Amino acid sequence: MGVGAGAQADDTEAVALTVAVAAKLPTGPVEIHCVLPVGTRVDSAPVFVTIHGLKPLSHVELWVHSTPFLLISGNADGSGGFEGSGTLPSDLESGGHTIEVTGTSAADTPFSQVAASFAVTEAGTIGSATTSDTNGVLSLVVPSAAVAVFNAPLLVTNRSTTTGVLGSFAVSDSRVLTQEGWTLSADVDDFVNAADGSVIGASQLGLAPQLVSTDATGVSLVTAQTAGSATYPMNLAVAAPAQTVGTTVLNAGLTFVAPPEKSVGTYRSTLSLTLVSQ
Repeated sequence: MGVGAGAQADDTEAVALTVAVAAKLPTGPVEIHCVLPVGTRVDSAPVFVTIHGLKPLSHVELWVHSTPFLLISGNADGSGGFEGSGTLPSDLESGGHTIEVTGTSAADTPFSQVAASFAVTEAGTIGSATTSDTNGVLSLVVPSAAVAVFNAPLLVTNRSTTTGVLGSFAVSDSRVLTQEGWTLSADVDDFVNAADGSVIGASQLGLAPQLVSTDATGVSLVTAQTAGSATYPMNLAVAAPAQTVGTTVLNAGLTFVAPPEKSVGTYRSTLSLTLVSQ
């Protein structure tokens, strides 16, 4: 994902960063990933579910049958995705059971879909399970119309310095089978003044990764880059393999220092975020 950046090399003007974001994730048919731990006792068996293709912000429920039991419920996020977990009821009788998902698809159509079927043994464990699960996807999600916000510039050791934030974005990992982990990196081009060709190096933009929230484990931030000596590309965050899947919301603090010898004007650059599996 690339973001455009514009900056003012001026002791009295603010540094502005304009973020251009990728389109929202494409909508499609409802896709359900359900995981059941075979061999686990029913009274402690966790169920994990990831759903794509729901109507944004719509309500979704997972029911255990044959005796109906509400296992998981909640609302889809703004992109029509949902992630949740629950524990099977301890009083499930031995024999066959199903897990059914009900909700509203991205096409605004109500649906009911079996996500898994499983058998409970006489000993009270999950003896077998058949699910609609596939490995899920790893994706980078950026809100539409995201804009970085800067504070008013200040003179710090005779340098025009301004600080701000990039704006929140999310890494969504629903690879429930492989749990490979991921690395998120950022690259910044030099800032160029289109009027006279003056260049301010990317090293003048300091970037400090921030963790807003996560429901995954094993996610760690990388040391911040300092304005004036920043080196790109840089890693922002890393998620260790063999950790739980989930959504991690990140942000980044920005600091731009304009060299005093540079001409006044608008300088533009591109900041690119790259998400790769480990």
